[in-house]
Amino acid sequence: MEYDYKEPVYTIGIVAKFLKVCPATLRIWERRGLIKPTRLGKNRFYSKWDMERLHYIKELIQEKRINIEGVKSILITTRCWEVKKCKQKERDTCNVYQRYSKA
Repeated sequence: MEYDYKEPVYTIGIVAKFLKVCPATLRIWERRGLIKPTRLGKNRFYSKWDMERLHYIKELIQEKRINIEGVKSILITTRCWEVKKCKQKERDTCNVYQRYSKA
């Protein structure tokens, strides 16, 4: 069985703990349009892909000191691995992905 990278399985509490932010921060980022978790009733669920995106958002805001509008601009930039729909194995050996995926 292949692991579905975009399967929403993590609750907001788990994601907040993993990222070392409070759940309110994740809700703010959602309201500001940086992330859109899957909703089941009132509950939010995040995938591994969402968690990586949130880690990147946190890095841009807290470490690189980029404001939310700047982060939005960065996030809408299409990267080559998204256009080519590279699989994770291909990304692991891609110099461009390794250099810029966490930039």
